[in-house]
Amino acid sequence: MFKVKSQIEFDMAHYLSGYDGKCSNIHGHRYKLIVSVKSETLHQEGQLRGMVDDFGNIKARLKEIEDLYDHKLVIEDNEDGRLVAQKLSELPNAFKVMLVPYRPTAEEMSRDIFYKLKDMGLNVSEVELFETPTNSCTYSED
Repeated sequence: MFKVKSQIEFDMAHYLSGYDGKCSNIHGHRYKLIVSVKSETLHQEGQLRGMVDDFGNIKARLKEIEDLYDHKLVIEDNEDGRLVAQKLSELPNAFKVMLVPYRPTAEEMSRDIFYKLKDMGLNVSEVELFETPTNSCTYSED
């Protein structure tokens, strides 16, 4: 089994609705995303001969993920989240708010990103999302 890895970083804020602890307020992180793409064999012909995939192709898909989350406030699409998003959109300099159908934890986000990349055509093996330099979540189908 071959695995190639590529990574990106992006800045994002989130709000954990219903959480009672230090991170109950809106706050942000510098996320690092490491993606592994797998293949049992290497391409035998053409431009990709000897490769699992072109790193440029992987990077292009990761750029789409970065553009989706970078410098946004990500909030769960529930009553609290919609209220926060509405109030922030009424401010003179409206915030970029992204509502998601889950609580935006590292666990849920890593799973969501995994399937987004699969839908983009990557043969993803696993996704590791670092919320801080020392805390991460890895998601795979295994």
